[in-house]
Amino acid sequence: MRSVALTVWFFLNVVLLGMCGYIYLLWLQYWRHISVKNQQTQELTYTQQQPYVEYYDEGDFTTAHQKNGNPLMRISEALLDKSERIRLFNFKNKIIARLRQVIMKESSNYGSVKNENPYNVPYRPQAPNNVKSDWTCDMASSVEKFRTLEKNDIDHMLTKNIPDVPLFDDNEVFGTCAIISNAATLRNSNLGYFIDQHDLVLRFNNAPTKGYEKDVGSKTTIRILNSQVVTKPQFQFVSSPLYKRLKLLMWDPSNYTSSINEWITNPEHNFIDNYISFRKSNPRSNFHIVHPQYLWRLWDYIQDHTTAHIRRNPPSSGFLGLAMLLPRCTVVNMFEFIPSERMTHRCHYYHEKVDVTCTFGIWHPLAAEKLLMLTANTMPDQTVFHTGFLSIPGYKSPICTSL
Repeated sequence: MRSVALTVWFFLNVVLLGMCGYIYLLWLQYWRHISVKNQQTQELTYTQQQPYVEYYDEGDFTTAHQKNGNPLMRISEALLDKSERIRLFNFKNKIIARLRQVIMKESSNYGSVKNENPYNVPYRPQAPNNVKSDWTCDMASSVEKFRTLEKNDIDHMLTKNIPDVPLFDDNEVFGTCAIISNAATLRNSNLGYFIDQHDLVLRFNNAPTKGYEKDVGSKTTIRILNSQVVTKPQFQFVSSPLYKRLKLLMWDPSNYTSSINEWITNPEHNFIDNYISFRKSNPRSNFHIVHPQYLWRLWDYIQDHTTAHIRRNPPSSGFLGLAMLLPRCTVVNMFEFIPSERMTHRCHYYHEKVDVTCTFGIWHPLAAEKLLMLTANTMPDQTVFHTGFLSIPGYKSPICTSL
């Protein structure tokens, strides 16, 4: 009897083990099927969001990019395979999610953090709805004309040294304009040749080109400086050749409601002596100063087009440059303002400083600015997140002139 019982017990265990193994195989096949289905759905979603773009060899104009208002697009792009497209799509979503996270954090702290409103910016409601993709065209009528400090704005030694010629003549217009960020993601981009083909190239602060030409190019038409660069000795502003033989534009933040007299007697950084010294040493230089109230009109516009409260500090030099060039360019290509897949924790391409806030913002309303740039962008995801630049139509583009 014992042997029969052991045989039955063994048989039942084998049957039970076999059933468990069969159920496990069915379960495994089911989840494999679900995984494949989700991957196909993700690929389909990516394809639906991605405009059709043809890729040509370097040196050829691409019809697709011409339709998007960027006739200069000569850069070669290899067609990504499915796995690379999925990876790129996931990277894009992570970047957008992070930018939104930064904005929501800033909005949740609105008015609750001590000293978070150093410029006494009054309350302004957030935008009720999402902005349209043509917000740049709307900007032409919604924001006052780009404004620099003029000789007749105030009787002061500073204004007496302002050049007689404007930063740009009224008839000075350009087809393609490039705005080059200082981001570390420009390293190993090989974008230098393409950047130098633009009609106008805008750079910032003390960002060098020598030694980095392969990635950032060598051409500079205009450089935007914050007042720290003009003021602090380590930047050697008055003597450095980096700031010679090109257009210069400087900005210094004022209180939101300050008059010109109040600002000029108490600037945030005391740049006045160095400005005057530079102008006297370089009397033919075209070096202007942003009217401080223009910065706040630009901030107003960003808040009016953002569905959350933004940081109450002036806009970045990048957004200032975009606002300045939109009236003069058919298309503005912005390099590495939205981080590409080359993103690291480094801040700038020309030194090893580690600071992730350079990418997502801690002082300027940078996250809100970048989401607006993405909304207006006409380039496909591969160009933005893989190659490293986005394109925004200027007021001279067919998109704006047809409205």
